[in-house]
Amino acid sequence: MSTYLNAHEMLKEVRYGLDDYSDEKLKGTDTTSVFQNDYLMRKINSAQQRIYSVVFTRKPSLFLESAELTGVDSVYTLPWDFGAIDHFNDDRGRQVHPIRTDALKLEGSVGSDRLYYRKGNTLVLDQSGITDTYTLWYFRKPRNLDQGTAVSGTTNVIQLAESAPKRADYFNGMTIENVTQDWVSTVSDYTAERVATVVGTAEEFDYYGIVSDLPEEFHELVVKRAILEVKAQHPAAKTPPTPAEVQFFNDQLDDVIAAYTGDERDVDPEDIWTDFDSYPYVYYY
Repeated sequence: MSTYLNAHEMLKEVRYGLDDYSDEKLKGTDTTSVFQNDYLMRKINSAQQRIYSVVFTRKPSLFLESAELTGVDSVYTLPWDFGAIDHFNDDRGRQVHPIRTDALKLEGSVGSDRLYYRKGNTLVLDQSGITDTYTLWYFRKPRNLDQGTAVSGTTNVIQLAESAPKRADYFNGMTIENVTQDWVSTVSDYTAERVATVVGTAEEFDYYGIVSDLPEEFHELVVKRAILEVKAQHPAAKTPPTPAEVQFFNDQLDDVIAAYTGDERDVDPEDIWTDFDSYPYVYYY
């Protein structure tokens, strides 16, 4: 079983796969390569999103999360890693149901605090003035990976490179590896100034890589998919992907999908109540 790859290691493997590796190119001190690191990282993130979409359709429960959201005049802001709603509960555990905007409360009526509609990156209750804490169960989306050198660092703090997103909380809960200092930590907080709170000491120019929150079994496949995308799309690629390479990747993906997202031991309760295959006869009365 494979182990995780941080984004710095993924970039290294992609460069190897393109026959364009050097330590200087990987670290960005040599910018003569036709494949710039920011371009390759875009392809790595593109590959991650593609594989996520395949895995999600087979086993969405792998990406199920919950978050406690506090209302501001009945408006609940969605988490940064929000992808799709599973269900939304009020402060008493009762489900809050979606409503179409053309079915909202009539003017002058109170409305319901158990109905909501989606507006941008928020959920808005039909009844105004609610400040209770509700629970959102949702499927997270894949957040883009990042790698590079730290702008600054100190005890339990590392400021990421300019390539990192300037979005507060974006990397919260994700794993970061400081390659230079050889430590791994979960990001407990992330600011719009690209400052991550971690467990470990960092310094300026430390090399780091964010770890994909796809299951580890798919990390190598992200690398291989990214290599295929570069070969297929970049005009400077030495050779396009061959049918054999594409088939080999597809076979690997199928094998991992089957092994990781499907198991004959998984039994849906509905199958228990409706499966009569084990009975040789079905009697009708």
